[in-house]
Amino acid sequence: MDIRIEQRDDTTVVGITGQLLLENRQELKDRVLEEVQHGRRRFLIDFQQTSYIDSSGLGALVSAAKRIREAGGEIFIANLNPDLRTLFSLTRLDLLLPDVYDDGGDASTRVPAVPRPAQPSGKGSAEMPRPSDEARP
Repeated sequence: MDIRIEQRDDTTVVGITGQLLLENRQELKDRVLEEVQHGRRRFLIDFQQTSYIDSSGLGALVSAAKRIREAGGEIFIANLNPDLRTLFSLTRLDLLLPDVYDDGGDASTRVPAVPRPAQPSGKGSAEMPRPSDEARP
C-alpha cells in the first residue's frame, strides 16, 4: 500500500494505492492522525487506486473517522470501485463515510463547503457550532 497526502484548499486528500490490510492499517491511521494534529479538519479519502480492503482496514477507517470527528472535523470518501462500494454498503460504512464522487475526477471539488465563522474585530476566530450541536435543545 502507498499513501499520498496532498492539500487542496482546506481539504486534505488521502489517496490509497493498493490494498488496505491488517499489515498496513496502522500506517493509514498514523498518517491521518498526524494531519489532525497539524490542524487539518476536512479529509477526503480517495480510493481510486485501492483494490481491496480487509476488515482491519475498515476498522482503521472507522477509527480515523472517529478521531477526525472528535477534533471537530469531517471525512468523506471518493472513487470506490464496484466491489468496495458493495463492501461499504453491506457493512453500512456508506452511512458513516459519505461518498462524494465516483468517476475518477477531482473529488476534492465535490466536498461540501464549510461555512466560515465571522472574524471578531481584532480578536481570534469565533467558535462555530457543529451541525449536530445546533439541533440540540
